[in-house]
Parts: sequence; structure tokens; C-alpha cells
Amino acid sequence: MNESVEIALLLDFYGQLLTQKQFEILDLHYNNDFSLSEIGEQYRISRQGVYDSVKKGKDALRRYEDMLGLVKRFSRHEETLRIVLSRLKKLQNDDSNIKSNEIIDFCVAELEKIMNEL
Repeated sequence: MNESVEIALLLDFYGQLLTQKQFEILDLHYNNDFSLSEIGEQYRISRQGVYDSVKKGKDALRRYEDMLGLVKRFSRHEETLRIVLSRLKKLQNDDSNIKSNEIIDFCVAELEKIMNEL
């Protein structure tokens, strides 16, 4: 995952834990593609000041993820759901009852794992 996508995702999960200014600056930079100079003009601070705020905000977001792991869990669940959906779609098009039962058993087990983590 590239850094922009990573930070945007972390911002979605943990952005409200940052200061309002850090959140706004990171949101402008990563979600709205503002340059550091453009953000600096808007907040009347230097480009270096914006850079420092972005760096501190990114570091904080990564610390929150290290402590809480919500993005990692979300990604794991998303991948599992993609696999389950893929197998269910395969089941829709399959005439073999034996194979169907195996797919259903797999899907039920994976969904139960997700439910137990919620």
C-alpha cells in the first residue's frame, strides 16, 4: 500500500484522535491533494511548519495503529469477506452438491471468525 493510501486510511480510523489542526492539515494534504505550500498559505504558516505538522500527525496515526490495530483488523476482515463472496459466487454457478457443501462450510467458518472478533 502506498503511503498516501495508508495515511488516508489511518486518518479515517484515527483522525479524530489528532488535534483539530493536525487532522485538517492531513486531510487537506492526503484526501484533497493540497500541496504543503497551499496548506501553509491557508493557515498562514511556513511550508516547513506544515511539513512538521504532517510528520507529527503521520507518526501519531501510526502509533495509534500499532497500539490498536484497527486498520489491520479491518483489512483482514475485508480480505476474508472478498474470499467468502468469491466462493459464494462460484457456488451460485456450480451444480455439484459435494463441492457446494464444502464451500458453504468454509464460508460459515470464516464468517463466524469475523463475528467472534467484532
